[in-house]
Amino acid sequence: MPKLKAACHCSKVRLLIEKPDWVLDCNCTICRRYGALWTYPQPGDVELVAGSDATDSYLWGDRELAFHRCRECGCVTHTTPVMAPSHIFAVNARLIPTLDPAEVTVRQRDNGHTGWFWTRSSHQWEPGGHPEMEPPGPDDWR
Repeated sequence: MPKLKAACHCSKVRLLIEKPDWVLDCNCTICRRYGALWTYPQPGDVELVAGSDATDSYLWGDRELAFHRCRECGCVTHTTPVMAPSHIFAVNARLIPTLDPAEVTVRQRDNGHTGWFWTRSSHQWEPGGHPEMEPPGPDDWR
């Protein structure tokens, strides 16, 4: 199966990744603020194809994990272990435009110790107000 495309908003950081079976909604203090849903690819299941020089990283907590974000658009893209910076540990699944959320399991981990998560809704979704865009094509990374 071909890998899925993942990219930040400006597409300077691009990854190819195998389709995940599940994503993690972590409510720790940093993940809650980032709003990321993380997927944890096996080695070889993800490739950074563009943007290795386009990110800044933030070291949090025990300073063993670097959170990468695009310097241009600010999107949080992936994490790497500080001790093995070329290994992509997690990818922000929200950057995969063709990943249907209905096809993956969302696991919630209460690392914030609050029991509160933002990924549930008590209402039907609402139509958007932004202009419609064409669906992503084969060469589109958005």
